[in-house]
Amino acid sequence: MKKLACASLLLSIPFAASADFFYKFRFMPLPAVEASEASGSIVECLFGFSSLYLKSDKTLWGVGLNGHGQLGLGHNTHQQNWIQIAEDVDSAGCSYLVTHIVKDGVLWSAGYNYYGNLGIGSTSNQNTFQNTGVTDVASIEGGYNTNHIIKNNGTVWAVGKNNYGQLGIGNISQQTSYRSVDIYNVKKVSSGSLSTRYLKNDGTMWSVGYNAYGQLGLTSGINRTTITQSALSDVKDIASGQNHAMVLKNDGTVLTVGYNVQGQLGNGNNTNQSIFQTAATGTTAIAASRFSSFFIKDGELWGSGYNTYGQLGLGNIIDQNTFQNTGITASKMFAGNSHFLIEKADNSVWGTGFNEYYQLGLGDNTNRSTFTEVTLP
Repeated sequence: MKKLACASLLLSIPFAASADFFYKFRFMPLPAVEASEASGSIVECLFGFSSLYLKSDKTLWGVGLNGHGQLGLGHNTHQQNWIQIAEDVDSAGCSYLVTHIVKDGVLWSAGYNYYGNLGIGSTSNQNTFQNTGVTDVASIEGGYNTNHIIKNNGTVWAVGKNNYGQLGIGNISQQTSYRSVDIYNVKKVSSGSLSTRYLKNDGTMWSVGYNAYGQLGLTSGINRTTITQSALSDVKDIASGQNHAMVLKNDGTVLTVGYNVQGQLGNGNNTNQSIFQTAATGTTAIAASRFSSFFIKDGELWGSGYNTYGQLGLGNIIDQNTFQNTGITASKMFAGNSHFLIEKADNSVWGTGFNEYYQLGLGDNTNRSTFTEVTLP
């Protein structure tokens, strides 16, 4: 049986419109099939409510929460077991209660649409995949009721909730159709609950939106509706938590900033920070979930922050304000809202944390506080 990661679900749904939660999606293209080993790929569906697996035959499979039709099955019934949800899919991903698929460069979306999240010009939920009319799609980053896409021509587009200017379009007006964002040469977009960060190909980081906890790393708590450059340079990767952020520099240094009540900044205290502080060195990868942070160092996974459901994989449910070695090796990692998954060098995938909605893909809804291997049918 092939193994695969799955995305997380939140504690209760749906959230009120004013709730300060977020979800993020990072689009990943289907990797090349290697020999007889690979039969599909993980769809990175960070902070999502359902899990997705794209097979090498271009069929997309899903499991988990479906209360707003986000699996595109034509109904709103949750799925306890994996089920095929689409075919002829080139790439796929998800954001807040939404699943996205790309066919021949065209974006299709299904699910929750109160803020126009689907980008189809309306605010009605959809339980089948709808053609957004957006073409030439290279990558998508979803946030809490928002979506950003990067096209193959390098332009960035956004849609959805925008009450703090998190879409980066220079105003606070909600958008039900994709709008062009005035930023270029972008490598990655990373969204928190009400804020957005952009990593350019030149290694600079830019931010916009809500900043009450200093999470934009601009040395003050002033919100921004205009995309503003941070003082950082030589940035390799960025990751957003609900109201905190992580930066990985090319020299392996990890910096953290923002909300820290659960210790997610990993700096030994629980005080919010508006200036980036060094949290680790010698690392190769980072990931952020709602109130937790993770990095890989020397092939081993380290985590800090919120741990009520065992999502740090330490065998307990005690929050941590310094990074702890989980004792598990990892080559890739995938953060959910309150659960976490890793992929090992042998391509096996292991998960831990909150599992009330079967989001760990283990066939049961029992939470885990240690990493357990995930199996696909």
